[in-house]
Amino acid sequence: MKKFKLLSLLCMISLSQILFGQQNKMAMIQGKITVKNMPKEITLYSVVNGEVELHSKVNVDQEGNFGFYFAPSYSGFYRIAERKIPVRLFIAPGKKTSINITDDGYTVIDVNDKENKKMEEWSNIIGKMKIANNLGGMITYKDIFPILPDMEKSKNSFVANLKTGNPSFDKLMKGMSEADFEYELYHFLNMPRTAHPKYDSLPDLYQKYAAGPHFTTTASMQYDFGQQSMYPYLMFLYSQKANKEKGVRAAGDPMQQLVLDNIKNDTLKGWHFLNSNLLRAKAFDQKYRDMAEKFKPYILNDAQKQKLHNFELTIRTFGDGEMAMNFEGKTPEGKTIALKDLKGKMVLVDVWATWCSPCRAEIPSLQKLEKEMEGKDIIFMSYSIDEKKDYEKWKKMIVDSTLGGLQLIGDAAFKSDICTNYKINAIPRFMLFDKEGKIVTIDSPRPSNPDLKALIEKHLK
Repeated sequence: MKKFKLLSLLCMISLSQILFGQQNKMAMIQGKITVKNMPKEITLYSVVNGEVELHSKVNVDQEGNFGFYFAPSYSGFYRIAERKIPVRLFIAPGKKTSINITDDGYTVIDVNDKENKKMEEWSNIIGKMKIANNLGGMITYKDIFPILPDMEKSKNSFVANLKTGNPSFDKLMKGMSEADFEYELYHFLNMPRTAHPKYDSLPDLYQKYAAGPHFTTTASMQYDFGQQSMYPYLMFLYSQKANKEKGVRAAGDPMQQLVLDNIKNDTLKGWHFLNSNLLRAKAFDQKYRDMAEKFKPYILNDAQKQKLHNFELTIRTFGDGEMAMNFEGKTPEGKTIALKDLKGKMVLVDVWATWCSPCRAEIPSLQKLEKEMEGKDIIFMSYSIDEKKDYEKWKKMIVDSTLGGLQLIGDAAFKSDICTNYKINAIPRFMLFDKEGKIVTIDSPRPSNPDLKALIEKHLK
């Protein structure tokens, strides 16, 4: 009997230890949201390879309360994204976090939750830049540039005082805040605005940060913006180069060379080429196949290989040699012209907008190419996707910039037929069609790349 009781007691102790061990692995997020447009659900995202991935959704009750209870697969950053500026949290096994979310921001309730109080503090520091970088924002460099020195001081003070007692978090947070600040600096220059600064008048802050070593390790893959962070930095370098070399057409692909020279880690090179080149292809045509051959040596890990494989399964249609899908637009005089009306001539289509700075950057190279191809059987069509309210602005730019070729405009911005037919969700986009109205490529090199001229000449023969 005594042996049985002892055995039962030992079993109960073992079961309690198992349950206690399981509870220690669980994380809890308790929250309340009070915003103008109350959501029915709250979404939690994890960070996987430098981008967010859906983790789970929970319902919000009538009072705005919600909660997550789960076993985290890693200790690090997670994100709740029911606001323009998402809520970043540090989650680890056994960690409990309580937050209040409003339209103005979020608050971590427990003052002893030192990691997430620091996350909250950083959100308040970087918040002005993130608001400025939201699409539709009217904030310009005239508002932001004057406050950058104080923001940098706040960032430096924040980093210097990161002493939560959790060394792994402190290291992670220091890297993230430095990267986040620089990412928002470059990102600000690439957003559509009513006023843009000249690159030779940027604050010294830009050159100071651009000069340092970048992307030497894969640490940025722990941040929710990790994959996105490379492109604005590279665009800044590209714009600086273009500003210094106006009218000069670089040999080869200048952006590719910038990646090779400035993204030091090979895995990160792979993520950039994947996101900025391979995954932007619209057809499994010869252009894509050539590009894949060039960039696949940088696709190193299983996650990259699987992502590319899944993507290629979606583009094995709409290739070179297929008949083009028709679209039409209006000239500045109001005449409607369709692609099919131009059969018998090769057609290069430039899909652009007056607000798009990378589009405007291609204009000198496009004008140079037009001049070089005078007398050839090719029509240069510039198709604007400006909104109706910017119709007069578009017409004025045609005159002021002496734009040549066939100038057309759509009637519904990114919902115009040309965008929906050819899955255009980013510009500029250049497309080439042969004399029979067949597709050569729906994602051609840009005019600043000499490969475009070679491609045109090849198909004019």
